[in-house]
Amino acid sequence: MGGFDHVDAVAVDLAPGTSAPDFARTVLAAAPEWVHGMLSVRDKLMSPFGLHVQQRVAPEEIRVEPGARLGPFRVLTVTHDEVLAGDDDKHLDFRTSFAVREGVAGLEGVCTTVVRYRRRAGHLYFKVIQPFHHLIIPRVVARARS
Repeated sequence: MGGFDHVDAVAVDLAPGTSAPDFARTVLAAAPEWVHGMLSVRDKLMSPFGLHVQQRVAPEEIRVEPGARLGPFRVLTVTHDEVLAGDDDKHLDFRTSFAVREGVAGLEGVCTTVVRYRRRAGHLYFKVIQPFHHLIIPRVVARARS
């Protein structure tokens, strides 16, 4: 992405043998209904500005493969150890990595978000959603815990 303006990561313990695609699918399927409701409100508020809107995918229809659309994500690359997803929009670019690695206590999954603002509107937009991002991501990733 050529730099970043925000980065955060959340790690959780995973069951042995969990792959990055398994981890990504579990995290994406774990979003509770209130998160979907918040994203729907976001979409209604942002669509008049030409920003990308979410495409809700039922948990059983989640495909973790390059090019697949998963809500705010477009899956970019998939390996056994990492799924890289994200999107480029008018106001900001973001990437989310769903990686698995050996941790101190066994296998762990790490969900990392990187954001780069494309213009001032991206900075303002992210400042508004940042508290929600920090509320939602740890809770959703925690649901993937072994």
